[in-house]
Amino acid sequence: MTTAGEPLRKADAPLADGARTFYGVAASRDLDGLEVDVAFVGVPFDAGTPQPGNRTGQRGGPAAARAASHEQLDYSEAGGAGGWYDIETGREHLVGVTMADLGDVAIQGADEARNFARITEVARRVAERRALLVTFGGDHCISFPLGRGVSEVEPVSVVHVDAHADFLEELDGARFTGASQLRRLAELSSVRGACALGLRNVARVEVDGMRELGVGWATASELIEGVPRDLVAELVPDDAPLYVSVDLDVLDLGLVPGTTLPEPGGLSYRQLRDTLAAVARRGRIVAIDVAELNPPYDQSNATARLATWIVTHLLAEIFEERR
Repeated sequence: MTTAGEPLRKADAPLADGARTFYGVAASRDLDGLEVDVAFVGVPFDAGTPQPGNRTGQRGGPAAARAASHEQLDYSEAGGAGGWYDIETGREHLVGVTMADLGDVAIQGADEARNFARITEVARRVAERRALLVTFGGDHCISFPLGRGVSEVEPVSVVHVDAHADFLEELDGARFTGASQLRRLAELSSVRGACALGLRNVARVEVDGMRELGVGWATASELIEGVPRDLVAELVPDDAPLYVSVDLDVLDLGLVPGTTLPEPGGLSYRQLRDTLAAVARRGRIVAIDVAELNPPYDQSNATARLATWIVTHLLAEIFEERR
């Protein structure tokens, strides 16, 4: 563990060095002295992708999202507190909201236990500083160590936004994969509840498991044909601290070519925005992850740009509610 104010550049430091930052915000490696409203972290990990048959490459997600964010907004001149103007609302959002990019978690080869421990340490230390943690992955297995770290500071409810339930007990003998992280989170005593939004390709055994552990859900068709605000009100506890995990494949496959397991019949971008806005208005979001950005399959960078816009609009909703 480093002392207060010491840059995290040693061999055992949980964060790696980096250059470009999300949205051009200030870079920092000082977890102990962190004093911002929002802390961005990359998790370049894809060893949790079930094999064979699924495509890897999500380790490049944080770098792709950082690059895409520079095509969208630039907070560098105001140190992350300048806000941005949204012509659709006719308002400036995020004015005065301070942000920092802590770089990437330092992933060490195929050492799952050590990597998960580092991811958890970073999430816990950010949560201890009361900053809103925003992470870009990485495959979806990162949600377990991230959620574990946040919930060690304050018990949370998990909102899982995904085409898949990710609720298998194990897959080919492995208990920690991108097909099981919601179940692992739901099993934690520090997780007070969980729900899944946008489901459309789910095994019957996963449905049975969600019922057994009291995890509610709304399907993609329910969100598309219904009112997201009403469905969220049924599933998300009011005023509770929330960990929100977004797998990009919750969107229709034509919108997200650069994700790992795109599925037909998903949400539109506007429907996802409406759903996340309803979540932000319902509870108190303390952490967000965006998973399964897979740059090798995102030749147009459209998926990376979409991922950063999801976060921009969700942050705007969160801080409008806090005001």
